[in-house]
Formats: sequence, C-alpha cells, structure tokens
Amino acid sequence: MSMEGGSGLGLLTDYRPGMTVEMGSFGKVKIAEHALTGRKVAFKILNRRKIRAMDMEEKVRGEIQKILRLFMHPHIIRLYEVIETSTDIYLVMEYVKSGSLLFDYIVKKGRLPEEEARRFFQQIVSGVEYCHQNMVVLRDL
Repeated sequence: MSMEGGSGLGLLTDYRPGMTVEMGSFGKVKIAEHALTGRKVAFKILNRRKIRAMDMEEKVRGEIQKILRLFMHPHIIRLYEVIETSTDIYLVMEYVKSGSLLFDYIVKKGRLPEEEARRFFQQIVSGVEYCHQNMVVLRDL
C-alpha cells in the first residue's frame, strides 16, 4: 500500500480496466483485473480537475489518509494502493461483487436464523465501531 508520486502511469499498466460500475461527483468506479495475478479490484478514479474546481483537495487527501489507517480491520474493504497521475487519483481497492454482500446473501437464502443474523450484525457493528474510533464517519455500509 503506497501513496505514489510522479506520473503513476507505470503502475496503471499493472491493471486491465473493465466496466464502469458507478459514477460520482468526483469521478467513477471501475472493475479492473491485476495483470499478473488476475485478482479483481475496484478502481475508484478521482478526477483532479473536479476536485480542484470544488476546492476539495485537502479534504480528499485527508479522506485518503483515513482510509489508509483503516485497512487492518477484517470487516472493512481494503485499500491496496493509491496511484497518482497528473489528471487523476486511483484508489485500488478490494473488489466486493455487487457491493452488497449481505443483501445478496439474504435474497439467496431468505430469512436468516437469529444466530446467523446476530453474527452479521456483530460484524457490521464491529466495522462501524472501528471507523468511529478512528474518526471516520461512513456514508454507506
């Protein structure tokens, strides 16, 4: 995991970008595959021009630093590396299919037994508590 300076273009060749799965105010999220390992990752691409136009550069840097501090928890998506180019910032993150594992699981299995629901709830609370202890507020779970 690293904050890369310079062009970052060399590191981008380590990945084969795929389809865009989400669009946001600063950029987009794409699925990508690591060229050597074949591991799927989520590429969050933040457009520097848009960030500057909204005067959010320091806030975005602060958020990236917070994410870097949180990577050690088993119930939080991992940030593998940060690649910076002159035009974009790429957050290379753990890929979670569909973005909602619990929802997909419930749709597939139906009503959960109480013990299983309790286990999921404890995992969610554990992750949220860890974030709050590190002064991070979550928008989505």
